[in-house]
Amino acid sequence: MAIQSAPLDADASSGMPIPLDSETAMLLRTVLLPHFEKATSWGDLCERLASKGYEITFRNGHLVLEDDAGRPVCTGSMIGSPLSRLAERLGRPKLRTDFSGESATLQQ
Repeated sequence: MAIQSAPLDADASSGMPIPLDSETAMLLRTVLLPHFEKATSWGDLCERLASKGYEITFRNGHLVLEDDAGRPVCTGSMIGSPLSRLAERLGRPKLRTDFSGESATLQQ
């Protein structure tokens, strides 16, 4: 059995977060999922998450939460709120893509 002495960093080449361990996923779900569920618009969701130190970005077709240092933390699906469900409820997000088309931010 290997012992990990330092936390894993997100995969820098893809910009996607690494899978969460079950404890971290549960903590994030407990703190953030109510904000996803109570948001009335994409702007409202962004404000709610910003108050907790997170920002929404989109990478390779996935909603990705970044921490205040810009590191990918998790996807919406990892904490129980996939992009498809949010888009059904809040409407299709208006995005501004980067030059490669692989990542995007919300236009507000």
